Amino acid sequence: MSLHTIAVALLLGVAGTASAQTAVYRCGNEYTRMPCHQGTVVDTQNSARTAEQRAEATRVAAAERQLADDMARDRRRAETAVRPASAGSLGPAKPVAVQAKGPTAGKAKKKKKSGADRDDFVASVPKPKG
Repeated sequence: MSLHTIAVALLLGVAGTASAQTAVYRCGNEYTRMPCHQGTVVDTQNSARTAEQRAEATRVAAAERQLADDMARDRRRAETAVRPASAGSLGPAKPVAVQAKGPTAGKAKKKKKSGADRDDFVASVPKPKG
């Protein structure tokens, strides 16, 4: 749905409700549909627009539409220029190390594990003194 279609629908909706409204009264700094003491009637039917005002509104709407299109295009360009970080990383992706090819490639050296490396940590509760 284009912005123009939405604007036309809103204008038609406002025009339809304006003709169905009852009188509006200004009572001090308040507007109400119920008459009040020394209240003045407000003209809500004054919807006459000159051709110049309509042309200006159309020009402004077209300029706003063009600006919105330009901003969306710029945002899409900026989003495609950003390279996402690798999973689990807060920084840019790190280069992958190239493995050497040769007679020892693919053979991993076995490391002798010390006692601390082999055992899991086990927590224990100390016995009460006494």
